[in-house]
Amino acid sequence: MHAENQHTSHLDSISLLRDALLPNLLKEDEEDILYWAGKELARSFTFSSLEDLIQQTRTVFAGDLTQTKATRKTLHYDWTGLLVTHRLSDKTDPTFSLEAGFLAEGYQQVTGTYTEATYTVYPKKSLVTFLLQSDSQVSLSD
Repeated sequence: MHAENQHTSHLDSISLLRDALLPNLLKEDEEDILYWAGKELARSFTFSSLEDLIQQTRTVFAGDLTQTKATRKTLHYDWTGLLVTHRLSDKTDPTFSLEAGFLAEGYQQVTGTYTEATYTVYPKKSLVTFLLQSDSQVSLSD
């Protein structure tokens, strides 16, 4: 029982930080700042492949990321897990732009193709979907 309480406490701590403190500090700029923070965080990693990016995302953000659809220019992922369920069960309006930015930058790093990501939250399903869109016409200049 002690391990379960410790795990719940850990989830509560993350939720408090992500869904109470950061929104209070960042106000209306929360989505944008966290998206770019996610991109910056991804730049501190070296991803060897798409599989490596997915595994690192699972590790860093403690959840399960599953590809559901792929086209030439888009990738669709479902994001689930205890932390997602916990954050969505609170009476807050959690954002997942940090994760979206991380995925966009990581995919861009792996493919060398300009990529942006958006997300949609499905609270009743305890699910977040990410849509990664790439544009090979946009130049990547450092």
